[in-house]
Amino acid sequence: MLSVELVLLQQKNLQLVVLTTMMLGSRDPPALAYVTKGNLEGDSGSLGCYSSLFNLTVRDNKYYLFNADMVRPKRMRSGGSSSARPEQDEDYVPPTDVEEHPIESSRASASSSGAGASSSRGRRRSGLDPVPEVLGVPDTPLLKGLGEHISALCRNQERTPISGWRCTWKNVLTFYQAASPALRDALGRTPLGSFLTIPRIQSDRRLIAALCERWFGDTNTFHFPCCELAITPLDFVMLTGIQIVGEVIPPLPDISMDRAAALMGVSPATVASDSGWEAGKVKLSWLGSILGEVALAVIDLDSPAFTSILRVFLLFILGSCFFMTDRSCVDSSFLSLMDPIDRFDTFDWGGAIYASILAGLSRVSRGGGRSARFFYPFLEMWAHEYLDHFRPTLRIPDITSFPRSSRWSAPCSKVDSHLLDKAREELDRLTMRRVTLRPFVDLEDMIRLLCRGARRFLGRRVAFSCLWTCEYFLGERVLHQCDGEFRIPLPPPEMTPVLDHDAFMGEMRTAGVPIHHLAGEVVTHSFYLSWFRGVSIGPIMRPFSTRPGATEVGGKLVEKYFQMRPLLAILEEDNRALTEENARLRGRCATFEDPSVTLAEIPPHQCRPRPDLSFDFDADSAQDDDED
Repeated sequence: MLSVELVLLQQKNLQLVVLTTMMLGSRDPPALAYVTKGNLEGDSGSLGCYSSLFNLTVRDNKYYLFNADMVRPKRMRSGGSSSARPEQDEDYVPPTDVEEHPIESSRASASSSGAGASSSRGRRRSGLDPVPEVLGVPDTPLLKGLGEHISALCRNQERTPISGWRCTWKNVLTFYQAASPALRDALGRTPLGSFLTIPRIQSDRRLIAALCERWFGDTNTFHFPCCELAITPLDFVMLTGIQIVGEVIPPLPDISMDRAAALMGVSPATVASDSGWEAGKVKLSWLGSILGEVALAVIDLDSPAFTSILRVFLLFILGSCFFMTDRSCVDSSFLSLMDPIDRFDTFDWGGAIYASILAGLSRVSRGGGRSARFFYPFLEMWAHEYLDHFRPTLRIPDITSFPRSSRWSAPCSKVDSHLLDKAREELDRLTMRRVTLRPFVDLEDMIRLLCRGARRFLGRRVAFSCLWTCEYFLGERVLHQCDGEFRIPLPPPEMTPVLDHDAFMGEMRTAGVPIHHLAGEVVTHSFYLSWFRGVSIGPIMRPFSTRPGATEVGGKLVEKYFQMRPLLAILEEDNRALTEENARLRGRCATFEDPSVTLAEIPPHQCRPRPDLSFDFDADSAQDDDED
């Protein structure tokens, strides 16, 4: 390959200003570069391999290389500026970057480098854009199509494709806190009442993005290196306070604008004039304007508009937190479930919201879109209970708080949050010592009193309806979250999203089906782990990762530390196996009738072979294992 010096240029006041130097063949070729004629003498034919990337022109006795894909003609600029943005609807929630990245190699390409913000021509990236497939990623016996899964991007330390975060929980709590006692009491009696009492957390979107990379819709579980974990129905109820009980929400029929306006207590002309209606959906910004214009602090039960405002508030909650769209709208068909208003309480909102979280995780993890259109703060709530790495300080140090997520003091500043690569590394090296398998084991009384039988789903296979589709909880795969014992489950079934109205599906949606024949006998974690490593993805990051400008990892000592982690994990498993073998042998020796038989007569335990690794153990500071 021809190695010539390329000088990156920027046009400023009709002068070419030298900014930095780069090498031809780098990962991000410059938009405009030049080489002197002397650099090319004797090797001019070597530029042929770059003919598809660059256009070579001669100006003032210098050879200029133009990247045809990155340099845009002036006529494509709008409003005299390359960064001009098109008009955006006032209700549009712009995508938010998950991870800060180093500044790109030129200012000309800076506007195109932010994932999810806008392209170089001012267009925002659509939440429906699919994530490109990564070639060369092998499947496992359990997980298929891994090249289309966003975990493939983690292997190369690429930024997350998730760029839109649609949950606007803050606005809901702001209106709720400003509501009158009568309105808050009415909301508290609905299935969403306990959820509204949870203090809002400052979501760590980098952690959430890293968790999405570990979710697989093939099993509807997280696949970590040490085990498989699920978001169980009990987790959902304990952390949100929304019960899974009631009538399954059916597919909703379309509702006319006139009927929707009447249920919300406004005229159709008002909805049309305020542009609050869009293709059968109601804009969240318009609903927010209604709640903002009403005197929420003084409205009472005797007010003629009380029921209408309650419907508007419930519709605003559903659209802002649970059933989002990329256009920041909510389906107006939900209003048909509030006519009369008491009908709202008869439906299984917990099951529908739980299914929407599973469906949203499967959609975004498979690259079906770039926006998280589900209640994504729940993933952080879940991680606080199960993963020690991500557990914040305790807000309420007792066992009486419900929902349980209300007791955590979550990170509130950028300093306390995680960099994306750091969160990925923690999950990539997760061991059972850092996992709490049964976070609610000491809360049996609370579960019986407040969760209304949600625990029974742990030992069953259940289908949960989410409007036009359904999602499955496969209890046989995560029985260790129920009793702490590991079992080898059978391969998962084909989880069809079609809602079949037959007796079997009806049973699955109400109580689930038994799973005793779908899982094997209890095994040790060592045996389970040997099986799980053969069917799952395990650690997927490089043994040593770097981030330009970051201080969390770097240097030869840290590299050796991360090299030692696989060996430490093997030693830990061997120690556990030796302890079990020792107990077995002692029991066996105690039963021998012949006193001449000693331990020397019994073959020693065979440990697994160690990896062929060499370390410099003089650097003690590099060997501070966070597992101790």
